[in-house]
Formats: sequence, C-alpha cells, structure tokens
Amino acid sequence: MVNESLLARGEKVVFTAHSHWKNLVLPVLATLVVGGLAAWALISLVPDMQTQAWQRWTISGVALVLVAVFGLWPMLTWWASTDTLTTRRLISRRGVLSREGKDLPIDRVQAVSYRRTLLDRMLGCGTLVVQTAGETSDVELYDVAHLERRILQVQEILLDEEIDAEGTPRLTEPTPGRPEAVEPPPAQTTEG
Repeated sequence: MVNESLLARGEKVVFTAHSHWKNLVLPVLATLVVGGLAAWALISLVPDMQTQAWQRWTISGVALVLVAVFGLWPMLTWWASTDTLTTRRLISRRGVLSREGKDLPIDRVQAVSYRRTLLDRMLGCGTLVVQTAGETSDVELYDVAHLERRILQVQEILLDEEIDAEGTPRLTEPTPGRPEAVEPPPAQTTEG
C-alpha cells in the first residue's frame, strides 16, 4: 500500500490492488494438504505420545516448515505486493523482507496493452503491459484483477477524461482541469 504522505500535492489514488486471488489457491491447498497429512500421521502412524514423542515432534516440525514455505510465505508475499495508480504515477511495490519498487510517471506512458490466457479470461484477470519511451522500459503487472476496468482507469488518466464503462463510477463533482460530468437524462417511457 502507498502511504498517503508519499503522494504529491494534488495527487490522488485511483486504485490500489493486489494480484488476483488465483495466486492464493495453491498456498491454501498446500496448507490444507500438509495439515491433513500431518494430522493423519500423528493419529494413525504414531498414536502413542509417551513412547513415540520424537517421531511426533519430527512430523510436527516438518509439517510446520512445509506450511511456512509453501503456504504462509506465498500468502505473505501476495499481501505485501501492490500496484497503485494515482493521477500522476503508476506505483508497483514487491517484496516482504527486501522491497522492490517502481514508480512510473503517467506522462511517460505511450501505450497500454494486455495479455490473457483462457484461465485468465474465465477469472477476469490478466497481465497489464504499460509501454513507455525506450526499448526495455515496459512495465508488466501480472495477474491484475478486473483487467478491463484497470485499463480504462489508466486510459482515463492518460487522456484526462472520463470513459463511461461498466463498473467505472461517474464523476459527481467537477474536478479542476476536467469538464463537469453530466448524468444522462432518465429514459422516457410512454404509457398507453
């Protein structure tokens, strides 16, 4: 998450998001499988707490290490990684113990594109590719949830106008430098 005190004067957060929840499926499954196997081993393979204590501690220790490595660490990494779009920058933060950050000024963005697999299309996510000036300066945001909405939000900032799309709220009050949003007139019905 981007701390509000790190934003410039007049800069507003458009969205802050973690990668898609599909990245949590394997860590959760790993935690459940390892926990279930450890419980089964403790109950059926080494049921005697008095004479088989070291075996029970070994099973518990191995299970704890496996859950930490394949379950908790990926979940913590997911939680600590965010992508934020502000009215002036695209901010990407990654890492738990050591952090990596990228700040891309919006005025350097030249194009926005995306890639989606069949699974991504079914889940509504994909890779957002933000292209900037230079040969190797593309920024890729992987597993972006609500991909179409995020692309429209980036384009709104780039074009400095609101794009009417499903899921994107309309402006209700004028923003300096932007034309005032006008709600469409209600549909007229004829009764007869």
